[in-house]
Amino acid sequence: MGLSVRDDPPKVVDLSLCVFGETQDGLALSIRQIPRDDRDALASVSVVIRNVGQEARRFFIPGWLAFYQFEVRLASGAPATLTPFGRALANPARKLERLEVVLAPGALHETEVPLGSVFSVKTGVATACCRPFEGVVVQSNEIVIG
Repeated sequence: MGLSVRDDPPKVVDLSLCVFGETQDGLALSIRQIPRDDRDALASVSVVIRNVGQEARRFFIPGWLAFYQFEVRLASGAPATLTPFGRALANPARKLERLEVVLAPGALHETEVPLGSVFSVKTGVATACCRPFEGVVVQSNEIVIG
């Protein structure tokens, strides 16, 4: 038995695929569904936070999955329920990690979220938001899941 290490090239985010919500305090947020080959596979989304300001933005987060909050609604309009995995992620005890994030002007960070593993949803709509600073809420665009 051995250890295998891969040196993957840095991932490049195609900004032409991103639709950003309204800019707040120099930051903008985008959400999009990641295409899947298997129609029965659970939905995953890409969430991109981008510094659209002229100055570097520095903030602390409790880990990327805990940093973003999602509103997910079923096709009927009812809120989607959390799965057991989603409830575990929402546990405040999991939010003790403190990561420093520094985004230079124009810089961005992408996080892939297994939304179908967090919420019981096959089809519906979703938005994401984050709170990088006290009193600042950055809201994404709305997407259709399905």
